[in-house]
Amino acid sequence: MEFAEAMSTKFGTAVSSGTASIHTALGALRLDAGSEIICAPITDPGAIMPVLWNNCIPIFADSYEDNYNMDPATIPALIGEQTKAIVCGHIAGHPCDMDEILNIAEDHNLCVIEDCAQAHYAQYKGKTVGSIGDMGCFSMMSGKHTTSGGQGGMVITDDEELYWNAKRFADRGKPFNTDEPSNLFLGINYRVTEIAAAIGRVQLEKMPGIAKARQDFVAAFEVALANEDVVCCEPSPVADGGISVYWFGTLLFHADKCSKTMAEYGAAVGAEGVPVGGDYAGALVPTKQWINDMQTYGQTKEPWTSPHWKGDIDKLDYANSVPAGEKCVAQLMRYGVHECQGEQDAVDMAKAIAKVDSAYRR
Repeated sequence: MEFAEAMSTKFGTAVSSGTASIHTALGALRLDAGSEIICAPITDPGAIMPVLWNNCIPIFADSYEDNYNMDPATIPALIGEQTKAIVCGHIAGHPCDMDEILNIAEDHNLCVIEDCAQAHYAQYKGKTVGSIGDMGCFSMMSGKHTTSGGQGGMVITDDEELYWNAKRFADRGKPFNTDEPSNLFLGINYRVTEIAAAIGRVQLEKMPGIAKARQDFVAAFEVALANEDVVCCEPSPVADGGISVYWFGTLLFHADKCSKTMAEYGAAVGAEGVPVGGDYAGALVPTKQWINDMQTYGQTKEPWTSPHWKGDIDKLDYANSVPAGEKCVAQLMRYGVHECQGEQDAVDMAKAIAKVDSAYRR
């Protein structure tokens, strides 16, 4: 429960990975096959595949054009009679617009699962992400803010029934907190190891400091970048009331101000020793071949072909369902953020970007 307490919730279930945390949260809801889950458009496939493993249908909200997170304004049109939940991802460490998402969920009696894999200790209007919806899910793989070693995950909630269902699901449906003699329902073995738990407990103590160090670095970098008068790219926005913890940073690229493509610009910055990545198109899940070809259970195209789903498979056009998401990944560059970076690193990065910017600006 230490992790749950640190995230300002009552209950926590440790699991074996971030993907396992999403699967466990969905399993805790005990959804009927064919239920529809509104999902983040830009995310790791590990946040979408658990929907399909639960024989539910992912329906993708769109993102903003300048922010990887789902745009709540695109959600209402997606809600139908089989819609049961929203899984929102706080991508890059930026909190989603939770007020709008929760208002929509309340109006339609939907559960909200927060995917906090990239947002350990991020804040939204004074609340820690993961504590705002019905459940919060975390990845604790080696690259995240808080790690339990190679892999790990956590599901947190204030709802005691969801907590027990999550604990049961993650241990093969065992009858925890009941008088039943045997398993209660279908589950899977997602138990965390004792070694991972021990590592996680130690690392948990470091989380506030890690988050603060990342925030301080990005703040220094943004000041330094502004001082360099860079015109081809600028920091992308964070939702009003949100405080990011920057799993990575993002720069909004202005193609109209640059004589090179974003890829060429980014490559030139990288050649200066600055850890700038390309676009995040690999995370725009609705455009990926595997989901458009419905490569799930052999060649059956389940769960889309299930009689339990009342939707029309011929009208489900994932590849063209997220136009803002496509524009977003085409104009946001990523840069590396780490808690060991300091103010001088921020200044040096800004100077390197300014050098490339001055060479390529129109």
